[in-house]
Amino acid sequence: MKKYLIITLATIILCACTGTTTREFHSADKAINATCQYTGSDSLHAQWQFTDAKGNPLVKDYDSLRVVELGNDGHPATVCFYKGQTERWYQYYSSMQLRSEGTMVNGLREGQWVFYFPNGSPQAESVFIGGKEEGPYKVYRENGIPYYIGQYHEGQRTGTWEIYAPDGQLIQTQEY
Repeated sequence: MKKYLIITLATIILCACTGTTTREFHSADKAINATCQYTGSDSLHAQWQFTDAKGNPLVKDYDSLRVVELGNDGHPATVCFYKGQTERWYQYYSSMQLRSEGTMVNGLREGQWVFYFPNGSPQAESVFIGGKEEGPYKVYRENGIPYYIGQYHEGQRTGTWEIYAPDGQLIQTQEY
């Protein structure tokens, strides 16, 4: 009897883990749609499809994509699009609203990176060269008013940095 229960339980678990499951996620504005089908319980390593509102593939300019991280509810939280040595990274809030985007080359941030508030407005903008911040750096409040603006050179603050009040008035400058 004990052996029969163990075999039955193992069969039920095996059958439950071998079924095909479809997962679908959509951004609030339907601009990004993510779907995958997988067998078992591993949606992270599934073949994900990303399309725009019209159903056009978002990966058309890239060689491939990979879902790097799933959110608590199973939605794609970090997605990487590949083209040669270049990786385009997108991170999402649980609402599928874009949280950040930028490019990695050989494992280092490269070019423009933008971070977003959950409402979709920019939170911070920075440029990277070889993994170090280089050039303009801007941080905003959730309503779009600048919080502070400055410059980086080889990962170090440089020049005049401006700090703004919540109403947008310049309240302080600092030299680096």
